[in-house]
Amino acid sequence: VYTVGRQIKEIYESHGAGAGKDARAKTIELLRRVGIPEPENRVDFYPHQFSGGQRQRVMIAMAIALKPDILIADEPTTALDVSVQAQILDLLRDLQLETGMALIMITHDLEVAAAMADRIIVMNGGKVVETGIAKEVFSNPQHGYTRRLISALPHGNAAEAPNRRSTKIAVETLLKVEHLTKHYVLASGAFSSKRTFKAVDDISFEVRRGETLGIVGESGSGKSSVARMLLGLNTPSSGKAVFAGENIFEMNEKRLMAFRRKVQMVFQDPFGSMNPRMRVYSIISEPWVIHRDILPKNRWKARVAELLELVGLLPEHADRYPHQFSGGQRQRIAIARALASEPELIVCDEAVSALDVSIQAQVIDLLADLRTRLRLSYIFITHDLPIVRHFADRIMVMKDGRIVEEGQTSALFGAPRHEYTQSLLQAVPRPKWLTQAQ
Repeated sequence: VYTVGRQIKEIYESHGAGAGKDARAKTIELLRRVGIPEPENRVDFYPHQFSGGQRQRVMIAMAIALKPDILIADEPTTALDVSVQAQILDLLRDLQLETGMALIMITHDLEVAAAMADRIIVMNGGKVVETGIAKEVFSNPQHGYTRRLISALPHGNAAEAPNRRSTKIAVETLLKVEHLTKHYVLASGAFSSKRTFKAVDDISFEVRRGETLGIVGESGSGKSSVARMLLGLNTPSSGKAVFAGENIFEMNEKRLMAFRRKVQMVFQDPFGSMNPRMRVYSIISEPWVIHRDILPKNRWKARVAELLELVGLLPEHADRYPHQFSGGQRQRIAIARALASEPELIVCDEAVSALDVSIQAQVIDLLADLRTRLRLSYIFITHDLPIVRHFADRIMVMKDGRIVEEGQTSALFGAPRHEYTQSLLQAVPRPKWLTQAQ
């Protein structure tokens, strides 16, 4: 209910570090430093008017406002795309140089740890299992758990990486999107006219049966807006999306209900997308309550057990609640729920970004296996380029609501044409000891 500017100003005012216009000027400068566009205007925006990645940037701005001696950064870049992540990491390094600030970086992203840390502590089961100079831990890990984590890292070298792409060339078009747009009219002030914000700006693409289309781009580029429109959660300003010969945006309520059986979504936060009061059995079987023609009730229990085993869980897990599982297990439950309606297309919106590397690898392997066995198609939205490199068949790069580049994964990574794609690839974190050597 408070603007982000007020929340940051409060820090300065509470600690006597500025007030009034002075605090506002410091706040605007801070927002600029963490990469918020148009900070002079957006200082008066509310949190819900920012994307998830932009909200994380505002939180980092609040944490560094008073130039602390020690900054504890708990997964500070998890929700951010690689280019913004690079900006934040550079900002934290600059602050360390300016102020001598100590940094405790808590992360499941080993690439970030390698890029930032002088020393590393590896924890498992509440205990420290290994500690040492970062370069030594990465180049010569001593503990078995550390070795498993490092072996699960997505390889930069495509020849070394496990191939999780489709084994068959996809030909049949499942979904065809033409000239899709989503515009928002921003409220005007007393002395300013209304402005139009183009969240999605005239994009066209298609998804073929049995393939994975990766959509990458910065936070706020329009990736999730595309997903929400395709699922009928948001109404487009114009354009059409043809699924099985019918325009999604012209479907009546009955046809839309049938369409939603065929297209499911797996969200970034599996815990937030499940009812914590429902057992796993009820969560997975809920689609059958809504779509009563999928499965007779006397088969529900057996089918729930089948789906749990399909995603690598046990049938007895059906009697548990979501909070009784790890993050990776909850995401497997979310995938089982998505499969319950027997979909043809699954939209994965940052489905593995909150998971550690070993669990990421397991979930990606699971999705790849399900695609082969069930002939599924995926739209895989992510800011994690190493993961999408080895999973997606084609990649679509978005910036400011538009598609700037699209092509086969190997070609796009091997010879990116657009300067924005090149900047994304260059922003992937590199080990600190290599950058220092240069």
